[in-house]
Amino acid sequence: MKAKKILAVFLFVYGLVLPSVTDVAAAELDARFEKLAKDLYANAKAEGSLVLYTVWDVEHARVLLAAFSKRFPGISTAYWQGTRSELTTRVLTEFQGNQSSVDVILGEEFVLQAAGALSPYQTVQQDALILHDPVAPVVSVQIQALPYNTKKLKPNELPKSWEDVANPKFKGMVALDDPMRGGPLSAMLAGLKDEWKDDARWTKFVRGLKALNVTVHKSTSAMFRLLVAGEYALALPALLHDVVHEKEQVTPVDIVKAAFPIISPQQAKIYAKAAHPSAGKLFAEWLVTPEGQTAMDSVGRSSSRKNFKAKTSIANVWGSGAKTVAIANKAFFEDPRKWLDANVKPVWEN
Repeated sequence: MKAKKILAVFLFVYGLVLPSVTDVAAAELDARFEKLAKDLYANAKAEGSLVLYTVWDVEHARVLLAAFSKRFPGISTAYWQGTRSELTTRVLTEFQGNQSSVDVILGEEFVLQAAGALSPYQTVQQDALILHDPVAPVVSVQIQALPYNTKKLKPNELPKSWEDVANPKFKGMVALDDPMRGGPLSAMLAGLKDEWKDDARWTKFVRGLKALNVTVHKSTSAMFRLLVAGEYALALPALLHDVVHEKEQVTPVDIVKAAFPIISPQQAKIYAKAAHPSAGKLFAEWLVTPEGQTAMDSVGRSSSRKNFKAKTSIANVWGSGAKTVAIANKAFFEDPRKWLDANVKPVWEN
């Protein structure tokens, strides 16, 4: 029940709403999409192009755009990839300069909405989604997990929770994301602060992480590679799709299942000054379809559709009924730097 309340707060804060308990039949959803796609496709072909900005891996962008082009030929595609801060800075600069440079922004980003740089778009497939946002289609759910190197730790040596990672016995053994950079660990700390509602407990956890006396990293992907290589026993945190991919490659990594999944929505957002708005909307809609979600799953991204069978689903990894925590801190999303300076910095740097 507690996890559901946290999720409800998240949905309320960002205007998200849970779809009806009774799903619309798949055939009706397909019909909605096909009817809309017919008009959008005609306009998109006339526009001729689609430009995507994303924080996701380059290969993920290539695979998704290739699958989209196969389904809707005649629309040239291009992409740019950067960190979340780089993407935000670039889009805001272009928006303020009245540039029609991008059509769709893919990933987790909330600052642009507050700045007016997005054009609200509501998917016609909302009844199929785990989370629905009237501002932008939720095309994937990002899941944070706690991975470990199976050659470094035995099952009976694993942390018993996220909190237990701060145990002094793991000193020097953890690849730690920089909590002050506004990345996954920063978001996790914002989520746990809301979840625990206990400042003393939260402060103890942050101080415990600092006391591990490890180098902090600016890239979760890079530090995950160090875990795979055996330079660390644990990584705090990792993205579920990265861990699943490595397990498929038979590398010595697995997930600490005692650490519950921490989730946040990934969205396809339409740029307010898009030069190719129909192509952008068509791409966003297509990503939500079973075909688009299959392409998403092929690169290891977790599905945003209800009951979609995927290798990176929470049910597949943790089991049905697993506790989840949705990152729901409005102040963090609106201004990560301000929130970190006010909450994390005094604890981390002192």
